[in-house]
Amino acid sequence: MTKTLTFKNEELAAIGNFLGTLSLKNKASRGRTKLIKLISTKNDEYNEERKETLEPYIKKDEAGKDIEGSTPGSVVLIEEKQDEATDAVKEIDEESAVIEFTEYSEKMKALYDDIADYPTEFSNQDAAAYDLLMDQLESAFENETEETK
Repeated sequence: MTKTLTFKNEELAAIGNFLGTLSLKNKASRGRTKLIKLISTKNDEYNEERKETLEPYIKKDEAGKDIEGSTPGSVVLIEEKQDEATDAVKEIDEESAVIEFTEYSEKMKALYDDIADYPTEFSNQDAAAYDLLMDQLESAFENETEETK
């Protein structure tokens, strides 16, 4: 059976960053590493799609180059098209990123088991990322637990 985790594109970076903060051993640590790689790949796809979507809304100079914004890596949008650009990006942010992890199922199960009773308290963004991740892991392994009863 195929095992997947589904997050919104905009949640990927937060979950990947959260996973990096956990202190894990053995199989759980390996599961985390595999999951971070899978999340990173999906996040790269998301960033590329976001960049392509924004392209028609970016203000250009006389040479046709993007006009950079005040913060590093940002761009200036065409004023009349800002609402359109915001809507287009929001749509991509809200799209589902499905991460298939069947081949790493054993390692992901170890990760799930270890973080289900993680000894540290989480707050703010980490608490939200933990909740999102646990919801998905619980869904992925819920059927498996019921089948072994």
